[in-house]
Amino acid sequence: MAKDSFDGEVMSMILNMVPKGAEKIEALRGYIKEADEAGEVYYQLIWRFEYAYQEYFYGDPVKTMPIASEFTEIYEANPNVLDHVPDNGGAESYLMITQMGLDNVVALPQIPMEEWQTMMDKFYVLVKRFNIGHRVYWWQLARFWQYIDQDKAYQYFQRFWKTGRDGLSDCRACERSYAIHMSLLIGDRKAADEYAKPLKAGRDNFCSDAAKLYRYYYLEDALDRGDLREAAIYANQLSVKMEHRAHDLSFFGAAIRCFAYTNMEKAIKKFEVSIDLALGLWDQLKVYNYYKGAYVCFHQLAKDMDTVALKLPEAFPLYTKDGIYQCRELGEWFYKQAENIGQKFDKRNGSCYFEENLAKALLP
Repeated sequence: MAKDSFDGEVMSMILNMVPKGAEKIEALRGYIKEADEAGEVYYQLIWRFEYAYQEYFYGDPVKTMPIASEFTEIYEANPNVLDHVPDNGGAESYLMITQMGLDNVVALPQIPMEEWQTMMDKFYVLVKRFNIGHRVYWWQLARFWQYIDQDKAYQYFQRFWKTGRDGLSDCRACERSYAIHMSLLIGDRKAADEYAKPLKAGRDNFCSDAAKLYRYYYLEDALDRGDLREAAIYANQLSVKMEHRAHDLSFFGAAIRCFAYTNMEKAIKKFEVSIDLALGLWDQLKVYNYYKGAYVCFHQLAKDMDTVALKLPEAFPLYTKDGIYQCRELGEWFYKQAENIGQKFDKRNGSCYFEENLAKALLP
């Protein structure tokens, strides 16, 4: 598109009317291409940021990584283009899209720890350069180390919790959800429940994720402890809040795992409506969490029946035209997939977190 025929303001107005998710992601691909061809740097940046946001929350989160790299290259070559964005929005956009890309290293076992550390070092340079994001920096460390050394991860979490909030911080309810998770990770249920009080009382403003996050963390903890009574409460609460998007895939996995013991019919229904989200997804952490739940579901089902009728997408590797599946075969397949993913993570991380996590998937 020629520069003189490019009208970013009108295009933005049209884009605002496009529904979130796949449709907006597809529209943004075309818009970014037109901005690149016209050399319109401002729109090259803001539409890349919006693309990353849509992928992160409504598509495949890992796909934010290449677009974040492109944003960095364009921004550094044109550091003043976003200066007029109010409330330091240009710097925050730069830090936020960098964080969205960095966020996903934890979900890609093929990225070595050394590369993650290099990315963290570069992120910290930006944090100091713009003097925002210190709190997020410590959370990024805690989030990654939880799969390697839980005590070290908790120390990073404490640094995160004691550092002041700024424009890059998550919503307060999400941050309390993280606090619940880290407390449960080290076995401190009393601390977790203290962090949860404002959430359970509805005193903190919720984004759509926070309402699911803290329930997910309690659900996983209850299942790992074998407390089905508590697990069922959180699984049912979580179930009604889940959306059909890859962002919720871990939630589906945990709910299916619980319902495999408490309501098999519901477990199968949740599986049928969500399996398509896992197929071809780049985010291997979400796929692992989901496949773990599916493994438990069909392992339990195989105790009572040999076959099950399912409506599954043709892209599913074990797809059959008649829709009849061997329960034991499904259970073994999902276990093997989860095991393979977990082994890759443990090799990258130099730990046995996923091996131990998968070993706890079935209740005694």
